[in-house]
Amino acid sequence: MIELIDVSFAYNKNNMVLRNITYTFKEGVLYVLGGKNGSGKTTMGKLMCGLVKTKQGIVKVSGTNIYKKTVGEISEHVGYLYQNPDLQLFAPTVYEELVFPYELNGTLTYEIKERAEKLLQVFKLEDKKDTFPLLMSLGERQRLALATIMMRDTKFIIFDEPTSSIDAECKAMIHEFILSFVENGGGAFIISHDEDFNLNGVNGMNLRMEGGMLYEK
Repeated sequence: MIELIDVSFAYNKNNMVLRNITYTFKEGVLYVLGGKNGSGKTTMGKLMCGLVKTKQGIVKVSGTNIYKKTVGEISEHVGYLYQNPDLQLFAPTVYEELVFPYELNGTLTYEIKERAEKLLQVFKLEDKKDTFPLLMSLGERQRLALATIMMRDTKFIIFDEPTSSIDAECKAMIHEFILSFVENGGGAFIISHDEDFNLNGVNGMNLRMEGGMLYEK
C-alpha cells in the first residue's frame, strides 16, 4: 500500500506541480492515471517510489515514511518501469541483467537463478539470454526491464507510459501481465494516454491529474 498524505511538490517556487494530494493506493487494484502533458503525472509516480522526494507532505509505503529510505530499500516493495527502458538496463547480457545485483552483493542462490530462468520464459526472452540488451527491440527491452523488477518480491508497480512506441504484440503481452499481476494481488499504477488500458475484468480505478490535483473519474 502506498499513501500520499497532503503531498505537494514544486521544482521551484514558481512551478507548483502537485497540490495537497491525499490518496491511498492499494494492492489488488489497477489505477490508470490520465492528464495533459506537464500535469504532474510522472512526478507523482516518482514520488510514490522515492525517485523524487518532498518535505511538503508524507509518502508512506507499507505504513513506513519513505523520506529517509534509499531508492534501493523502497524498490524491494515498489517497482518503477520507466517510459524509456534503457534507463534501467546496464548489464552485458539479458541474463546478467536479472542476476547481477545478487552477484554483486554475494546473495546469488540456486533459487534466484531459477527465478531468473522462469522470468525469461514468462516474458519470452529465453532465446535472448546471452544477448546484449541494447541490441534488442524496444518491446523486448521493455519486457526485460519489467523482468528485473519482478526479480524482487514487488507488491506494487508504477508504469510510466508502458506501451508507448512498442508493437501490438508486445503491448498485448504487457497488458496481459499487468492484469494478471493485479488479479494475483499486486497493485499497479499506470501513467498512460493509451485508451487500450481498460479496466475490464479487474478491480480498477480511473484517475486524472488537473491543476496539480488528483481526481477520480
